[in-house]
Amino acid sequence: MPKVSIEEVPAPKEATVIVAEGSNLGAVGAEAYGHERFSGFIAAMNGIADPERVQAGASLKTPSLAVAFRDAGADATFQPALNVLSKACTDYYAIEPAYLAARQASGVERGEFAIPSEIAAKLRACADAIDAAVATLSTARVPHTRPSMTIDQFGQAAWHIRDLAAGHIDGYGYDYDLVGQRFGLAFTNALIWTQNHHR
Repeated sequence: MPKVSIEEVPAPKEATVIVAEGSNLGAVGAEAYGHERFSGFIAAMNGIADPERVQAGASLKTPSLAVAFRDAGADATFQPALNVLSKACTDYYAIEPAYLAARQASGVERGEFAIPSEIAAKLRACADAIDAAVATLSTARVPHTRPSMTIDQFGQAAWHIRDLAAGHIDGYGYDYDLVGQRFGLAFTNALIWTQNHHR
């Protein structure tokens, strides 16, 4: 598994966000972490029981993903893997614009396009890092509980990223969005697992 420190995981532009009138946690999640499905992550981190009922003017913490786990009390056994997962997510979102630009420029709407090797390599590196970190989470033993849903969702994210790296296009625009969906759900469940002392 790669070694990633908490400090190496990029933070959102704003460490605290004030919810604007008409906004919601999905919009905050998309801006801070890359996808609206991070709404549950933000809710769990900020102690919001119902993500649909956030009030305009509310102040929300939006630290780096790794800091969120540290502040939630991550065990030293799992923090390194959570750091790796966090960095894999931010690395994915750093390369996604170049990936989408290359895909658009190819003119291919469905099937496969000739993805630039540098972009493909960076995507595969993200997927490899996810798999390595998930292997560590899978070792959770009593008194901790193996986070099965989290592991499954990160595994799906890695699978979809590898599919993108192979140049596959589904033709519906769901393929890369599924990466964000899986990341959002996986990080939400991982944070709740951490808050519950990895049980």
